[in-house]
Amino acid sequence: MVSIAKFIKFHFVNLFNWQIITCAAVLLLHLLISVGVINLADTPGPAGVNDIIVMCWMFILSLVIITPSFKYMLSQGMPRKRYFMAMSLNLVILAAILAVLSAVFYIITQQVANVWMIYELIYNNQNFLGIVLWEFGALLFLGLLAWLIRLIYYVSDIRAKILVTVIPIVLLSLLLLLNPLLDGAIGRGILQFLKAAMGLPSTATSPYIGMASMIAASIIISCPVFLLLRRAQVNNG
Repeated sequence: MVSIAKFIKFHFVNLFNWQIITCAAVLLLHLLISVGVINLADTPGPAGVNDIIVMCWMFILSLVIITPSFKYMLSQGMPRKRYFMAMSLNLVILAAILAVLSAVFYIITQQVANVWMIYELIYNNQNFLGIVLWEFGALLFLGLLAWLIRLIYYVSDIRAKILVTVIPIVLLSLLLLLNPLLDGAIGRGILQFLKAAMGLPSTATSPYIGMASMIAASIIISCPVFLLLRRAQVNNG
């Protein structure tokens, strides 16, 4: 049977290391473009965005790697519980590396050009440790969310897939319709919840609360992920 250490090594040697290098190359290209735009346009405003690139990278990579990884590791005799633990550690390590990468490129870019990032929009500071920890929480959450979404589609038949796709759209439409009827109460409630979860009270802000909230959400998401893994069958989905 494949051990957890061999599982992690296999994925980083054969996939994640190249994805990290490619992501760094994209961030470098983005930095050069930002420098060019700032110099050519002579504008003090932001020219590009930093962490959305890394967040999209994490989400899409997690979304596409789960199925082939699951099938291959089960074919090698890895138990599902061990697979869950190993893939979770993979996502933790990947999120940590990409968080540092995002923070480093952001700090560098602020010295030579000007880009914005979601973290700065929320907390309005450039604390390196705060950036790394908050980005780690966000990336881990996105990685597990992508894993959950892929598993839901993987174990579902065509009707269930349609329902899973349509229900969120219907619920969002209903919220948008009901919110004006309730004088914006739904929107205010959601906003207050997000502000509290991200550590944005009226007196002080704390990215560490935001990080803790997203890690807690990741742990919650991991529960249905584990349950779905236990019932998932190897198929062509």
